[in-house]
Amino acid sequence: MPFRSAAAYVLSAVLVILAAQLGLAEALGAHPFWAVRTAWIGAPLGVVLAVAARYAGLLRPQRVLLFAALLIPAAASAYFGKSAFVASIAENRLAGLFWHYGWIAIPAMATALYASALVRD
Repeated sequence: MPFRSAAAYVLSAVLVILAAQLGLAEALGAHPFWAVRTAWIGAPLGVVLAVAARYAGLLRPQRVLLFAALLIPAAASAYFGKSAFVASIAENRLAGLFWHYGWIAIPAMATALYASALVRD
């Protein structure tokens, strides 16, 4: 992997984690306790997914479309999980898990999307 590619993967992970550190995830609906932690979990996963997609032979536009499309169900999971969890007054454990894992998937897909957009084939 050339240095530029590695730098693009690291830069995409740093941007996502920095956005969470600055409060973007919490402002968009992440739980205040987990807002930054989910980015620290999701960003490395996103780098792994982006590298795997690149070495699986997907072209750059295909990777960008794939991760943009996967960002939608990740956001839906977080949004509807939060709505159901809050409506149940913190009793619906499954909804809480959807909220939590949705917020891990969002930084993962965002990191993979940014990395796929930055890395030149």
